[in-house]
Amino acid sequence: MNLHAHIPYPVFLERIGDIIEESINPELYFDNHSVDEVDPALILSFKRELDGAGLKTTIHGPYMDLCAGAVDEKVREITVERYLKTLEIAELLRPLRIVLHAGYDERRFDGNVELWLAQSLKTWQRIVPVAERLKTVITVENVFETEPAPIRELVERVNSPSFGVCVDAGHMNLFSRVDMEQWFGSLGHWIKEVHIHDNNGQYDEHLPVGEGTIDFSRFFSLLERHTDGVIYTLEQHSEDALRRGLLAVRAYIR
Repeated sequence: MNLHAHIPYPVFLERIGDIIEESINPELYFDNHSVDEVDPALILSFKRELDGAGLKTTIHGPYMDLCAGAVDEKVREITVERYLKTLEIAELLRPLRIVLHAGYDERRFDGNVELWLAQSLKTWQRIVPVAERLKTVITVENVFETEPAPIRELVERVNSPSFGVCVDAGHMNLFSRVDMEQWFGSLGHWIKEVHIHDNNGQYDEHLPVGEGTIDFSRFFSLLERHTDGVIYTLEQHSEDALRRGLLAVRAYIR
């Protein structure tokens, strides 16, 4: 089953035995510090353990203070550096997907999509060829995007089978100004992963399915209609919430 769970790398270090025992496919989150502190030999050891258990991995890369479309070239170059570090880890782990933030926020860019896009393309032209070589797929995640057009234009312009989209249900509920169907209808076959968490439309609570206001019946129906071969990742931020999330999502993922 293409069902994964968000697990920060420091938690994974402590709980790998439990994760394997529970047969959880991890989406390993490497933050800005973790990408610098990774021991390659340890990563290879973990990969052998996960492979032996028949488990697959995805990666969520760092995002704090980073922006792939940053106007400040120093910020953009630091973003490239962090993303390349993430891909070094990916070369060892061989994940199915690598989630990185698309990074368009109309407030920060004063609605200038073209400025963000021009800067973003410089970044992804450095990153995507590495993903192609590793035979993995980078999926850019929506956060503050209010509608799908900027992300669609980005994936169209990059135009690579190693570059797709991760639709985050919680972020869409918080920030989208258009109907859910427009996201799926516009991004369609580029959607390669979804992040599954709920909220009440005010804060990014990362609740299990059914504990907030998102219409997940419609979400999964649209997902089935417009996409194929998607990886589902639960993004709950505590063990108890993850256990509730694993139970709740059974109504939608068999």
